[in-house]
Amino acid sequence: MDVYHTPAAALDSLVARNLLPSSEFLAAARRALGDLAASLRERGGRAAAQPWGVLKIAKGGSDGRGTALSGGCDSELVLFLTCFKSYEDQHVRRAEILSELQTLLQSWWQKPIHGLSFEFPRQDRPGVLQFRLASLDLKHWMDVSLVPAFDALGPLNSNVKVKPAPQVYSTLLNSSCQGGEHAACFSELRRNFVNTRPAKLKNLILLVKHWYRQVCREEARREVLPPAYALELLTIFAWEQGCGKNAFSLAQGLRTVLGLIQQYRHLCVFWTLHYGFEDAAVSCFLRQQLERPRPVILDPADPTWDVGNGAAWRWDILAQEAGSCYERPCFLQAAGGAVQPWAGPGLPRAGAAGLDHPIQRDSAQRSPEENCSLHAVCPRTGGRRPSGPAPGPSGAASIIPSTLGTALDLSQIAAKDLDRFVQDHLKPNPQFQKQVSKAIDVILSRLREKCVYKASRVSKGGSFGRGTDLRGGCDAELVLFFNCFNDYKDQITRRPQILSEMRAQLESGWQDPVPGLSLQFPERTVPGALQFQLVSTALGSWMDVMVLPVFDAVGQLCSGAKPAPQVYSTLLNSSCQGGEHAACFSELRRNFVNTRPAKLKNLILLVKHWYHQVAAQNKGQQPARASLPPVYALELLTIFAWEQGCGKDSFKTAEGLKTVLGLVQQHQKLCVYWTVNYSFEDPAIRTHLLGQLQKKRPLVLDPADPTWNVGQGSWELLAQEAAALETQACFRSGKGTSVQPWDVMPALLYQTPAGDLDKYISEFLQPNRQFLAQVNKAVDAICSFLRENCFRNSAIKVLKVVKGGSLGKGTALRGRSDADLVVFLNCFSQFTEQGTKRTEVISEIRAQLEACQQEMQFEVKFEIPKWENSRVLSFSLTSQTMLDQSVDFDVLPAFDALGQLVSDYRPPSQVYIDLIHSYNHAGEFSTCFTELQRNFIISRPTKLKSLIRLVKYWYRQCNKMPKGRGSLPPQHGLELLTVYAWEQGGQDPQFNMAEGFRTVLELVSQYHQLCVYWTVNYNDKDKTIRDFLNRQLRQPRPIILDPADPTGNLSHNARWDLLAEEAAAYMSALCCMSRDGTPIRPWPVKAAV
Repeated sequence: MDVYHTPAAALDSLVARNLLPSSEFLAAARRALGDLAASLRERGGRAAAQPWGVLKIAKGGSDGRGTALSGGCDSELVLFLTCFKSYEDQHVRRAEILSELQTLLQSWWQKPIHGLSFEFPRQDRPGVLQFRLASLDLKHWMDVSLVPAFDALGPLNSNVKVKPAPQVYSTLLNSSCQGGEHAACFSELRRNFVNTRPAKLKNLILLVKHWYRQVCREEARREVLPPAYALELLTIFAWEQGCGKNAFSLAQGLRTVLGLIQQYRHLCVFWTLHYGFEDAAVSCFLRQQLERPRPVILDPADPTWDVGNGAAWRWDILAQEAGSCYERPCFLQAAGGAVQPWAGPGLPRAGAAGLDHPIQRDSAQRSPEENCSLHAVCPRTGGRRPSGPAPGPSGAASIIPSTLGTALDLSQIAAKDLDRFVQDHLKPNPQFQKQVSKAIDVILSRLREKCVYKASRVSKGGSFGRGTDLRGGCDAELVLFFNCFNDYKDQITRRPQILSEMRAQLESGWQDPVPGLSLQFPERTVPGALQFQLVSTALGSWMDVMVLPVFDAVGQLCSGAKPAPQVYSTLLNSSCQGGEHAACFSELRRNFVNTRPAKLKNLILLVKHWYHQVAAQNKGQQPARASLPPVYALELLTIFAWEQGCGKDSFKTAEGLKTVLGLVQQHQKLCVYWTVNYSFEDPAIRTHLLGQLQKKRPLVLDPADPTWNVGQGSWELLAQEAAALETQACFRSGKGTSVQPWDVMPALLYQTPAGDLDKYISEFLQPNRQFLAQVNKAVDAICSFLRENCFRNSAIKVLKVVKGGSLGKGTALRGRSDADLVVFLNCFSQFTEQGTKRTEVISEIRAQLEACQQEMQFEVKFEIPKWENSRVLSFSLTSQTMLDQSVDFDVLPAFDALGQLVSDYRPPSQVYIDLIHSYNHAGEFSTCFTELQRNFIISRPTKLKSLIRLVKYWYRQCNKMPKGRGSLPPQHGLELLTVYAWEQGGQDPQFNMAEGFRTVLELVSQYHQLCVYWTVNYNDKDKTIRDFLNRQLRQPRPIILDPADPTGNLSHNARWDLLAEEAAAYMSALCCMSRDGTPIRPWPVKAAV
């Protein structure tokens, strides 16, 4: 079990075989402690002079945290009692209560737990009752501490990373307690901080504790060494800063922790998950704590407890041992090279004498003293455009990374708690925002008064101006519009002089006008901008500010006004690089985001937090990290997702987040732009935009500047992390099911050029061929199973099973589609009998479907939903690998009116005569004609089926629109209208897709005149049928008769007016326009046969 002699590759095996505690002993000990807890809750202190009760019991120690070692471990039972109303109350009654607890404990052990022994050791810890549970062979033991405590926190939601109210800690500080004296009051927070970590990280903790146990074998050493819990926290810190992944090398992790121990004189580690600098009293106390002798390791639950306590513990002994073991087998790779520690902020660098930075955690946790020094922080790198500063928050020379770090791990937040997570951890500090606003006003006032060149007006942009600034660190743009710039080119010649003068004024004139806020200039600068940073020393917050002198290209606009087209045509004629003059349009950019609903901005904060987590976790490990797309691209993508998938002020945050991450995974198909400020009307702009749309994806055009593709950058890392997050707690509902995203495509149909419609269908609408083959194979097997097994012991027989709907016709859309499985039975001898015996028939089919589900193996996931209606039966087939690909089937029993169909089959007239005499409402027995409906479509050319898919997708987009009363016409009616348009338009199998789509939209807009029918299956030769058809065709238009069932008018009593409105909008959209801006001509098709 010696760590040093274990090869690096075998450390996982060492942990699994030797360091994990005995599951049998742990189970017995936990049963005993559970029984004890129940006994204490039941009996309490009712016999005491002043009775007390148990509010709750929290289990802590290494057992509660999930870091118990094989052999001996510790556990803590914290009893929160009703008699303690404050921290001070604990001093008054604790001795009395401990005596009563000992009596209760001895009484409880009168019934020993099988397999365990019990003993009282010497009681050497004040305020605690100790006892030991051991296995009978004494190989395993657990030292248990019973701690009566004041319930400072109240009830906690275990699924939320709770941040207690600031007064909890300010009250603690006012109690004049010793450091960590009341740590037990925060045991639940301490336990949750560790216990929610990945299993592999806990294994690393076990390895570090085993190493520690080897070092302190001598009793004398044990008394002077820091507690093992300090090493647990140090291990978590090392993992957060250097790795952050669920899978990693234990040797690397151990090497990193031992490197930190060697540098103990520089260690200053703390978290702001539960307390921070927001409250003045807590902030003042934390600053004092951070001045203590190193190492400082503050307990994440109790700021008074410095677990590292450099003044008390002999860290030098651990450091000496750590430095002596790097040549041992545990740190040698199989190839012979040395195992390297993780690299990251605050971690030791291989071959370096000190830490990367003396004090370094994630950026939300910086001490105020750290923020005063530019040299104590790590500059953020980001993408830079060829010329000029990026107007979004991608600033190339940003001083401090605005990440909240792994202490706020999004993956561990339950879906229902995401809103609270945003409020508690991501929303910016209001006090800091006020400080910054005041400082910016002072700065602008000085620049106006002192500078030779006067700005005509100022725009405040960046995430601060857009209202999407994160807590901790954010960015702001101060765009100064100068009249001395007559055009874009003027900026290049005069800007350096103006920037130099502005910097001189700020350097000489900043006299701390806002208390607690400092101004600092970075060592690196961005061409064309003045950069500085505003840092709040009390609130642990900062803002990167860029001052940009620019040409006033847009001028003063009224609210909601759109720039004149010549603004953009002048921009295009300036021969600028993409986004070079984006700052000139900062007001439009700010207004585009800032006017959005508050909840959408919260979703943007969540997406940005995730983005920063990805960037922070891969720091130093991904050479392409600097080329990530700017975070502003994610802001725009979030707005796009909300507009297309929701559009409401109130929505489920988890659904929105999953939608955005789904789009990130489809980055190679992203084509996102808006025409709120520029559009296709102007020829120059249209030419430019069409050129942009032909460029490689992803394309995310800035809504203010059409030259700037914000989507440029490497998306692969983001896509990988997005896919990994989809299986985590943040996307699981309360019932354990996966959260469903909004229905949003990576590109919009109406924004797709007419010439690209075939490509659009192929990329977004055509179902996955492999999935279709799997579904068809599964359906064939299910149909065979039903034919062979249904009604075995009954006179009822299955005559045939027919696959209908879009799947049967070959017009299924990608994603979630519908289909019918029609079961024809011999128990129905006429149409009107179809409704009889339905419950019995459905019950039998369901039983056989369930048997089929159990007995057969499929390449797709076969699900039968809970049975809520005895007259309805459905099931779904879902891809095992593409969870957005599925088909929902309705199982429909039917009368076999047609018998066995042969090629060119035409039903006898009597079939339709019987139908006409039997039906009560339109299409009542249409399932009986499923084969004819299927055959009418399935024989059509492939390209016509593609057009049908396009029309169906357009119809689904229309179906998302608010409709008020009434419903849209059935989708099958649009399919038939598409076939009619193609038949009447020339029947060319290789037609122009835009012309076909435009023709269908034109017919929809003429719905008042529509009269469409076919006589391929029925005609007017028989009088009964002729009279019936004449009555049908005399009904009010529109009329679209089902070619298989003349009773089915697929356009009756529907909101065609709504479809016509959408059709008119699409006919003037890019998808129906030629490259020169003229409308695509439809085929010459009349609205009536």
